[in-house]
Amino acid sequence: MEKKSTSYIEKFVIITLVLIICIGSLEIGLRLIGRQPTNTTMGISEQWGSCFRIKKNIEKRINSPAFNFTVFTNEFGFRDKKIGKRNIGKKPYYVFLGASEVFANGVNYEDSFVGIFADFASKKKIDVLNLAVGGHRFPDQDSLFKEFLSIAPQKPTICFNCVNDLHIPKFDKKQEDLIVKNGHVFEKNSWKSAYVRRLLGDYSAAYVFFRNNIRKLQEQYLNFKPSGDMPEFFQIYSKKNRMHNSKNIKKFENYLLGFEKYCYDNDITPIFVYLPITDSYDLNDLLKEHNENPEDYDSSYYSSLMENYCKRHNSKLINLRPVLEKYHNDGKELRFKLDPHFNLFANRIIGEYLIRTIFPMETYSSAN
Repeated sequence: MEKKSTSYIEKFVIITLVLIICIGSLEIGLRLIGRQPTNTTMGISEQWGSCFRIKKNIEKRINSPAFNFTVFTNEFGFRDKKIGKRNIGKKPYYVFLGASEVFANGVNYEDSFVGIFADFASKKKIDVLNLAVGGHRFPDQDSLFKEFLSIAPQKPTICFNCVNDLHIPKFDKKQEDLIVKNGHVFEKNSWKSAYVRRLLGDYSAAYVFFRNNIRKLQEQYLNFKPSGDMPEFFQIYSKKNRMHNSKNIKKFENYLLGFEKYCYDNDITPIFVYLPITDSYDLNDLLKEHNENPEDYDSSYYSSLMENYCKRHNSKLINLRPVLEKYHNDGKELRFKLDPHFNLFANRIIGEYLIRTIFPMETYSSAN
């Protein structure tokens, strides 16, 4: 028995050593051919009270299974085309508020809809700042906006407040359960395991190699879409959602009125921009796949909610839902294969539509 036990231990040690050597060789080989980890430096976020914001003056290459892009932030900690100082105040400027779809996860700044709009605006001698932070909700963006205005040498002339289906139901909920570790944001109650996975992705090219290829196989053979079939995604559009309650609708509208009043009190023109979630166009198909009744859900509810509010209060609204729906119905992909954020094509469509809406039509030809 003792010899057999020893034999098992020896085999285990040999197998372990072989695995370590193989993984180590793969790690070295991948790095030699330029296949790097997700990133070998810290994340882009920093603690900001009970929430988080983006670090100032950073350049960060982000490699993920879904996309690769580079993030630059300016002196204010906002996404920009390059690191450094922004001479805000010497000419009129506009600001964008929002979450990850406005921050533009997955594309470089110049390819984002804010970047496309900003490039054209610069020809009209107008600056643009993108205050959006991925993961922020309305209260977080409001606080960041007010903090920026307290230090800005001049107030913006227009504020684009970009809203989406994911955050409208959470309009009154602050982010108070988050923690930043090594530049990455986690939920306080479950950050340890997520942090370990993040570190593996940040420092091991071999881990990224296996992770990304597993995702590619899922995409190729299983039509894998990680976001569209999540319970929360369905709950957003359920007719039992809290935003179908008249009291909550009233509270939400009071929030919108308060935001507009704050802007007008500061001589800023507020414009709401409604951005749909790309998977919402496929909601009925996803519901049927999960044996849910489409009659119990409404993918266009929040678009109608914003339109009704803005019509009754004479507020300015740019509704992107019908604009993008046309392209979706024509078979155009609006999202990344492994991520629901707007892809290059969708960002271009949004950016060009904003240009046509905000600036005179006859000037648009110079943006193409």
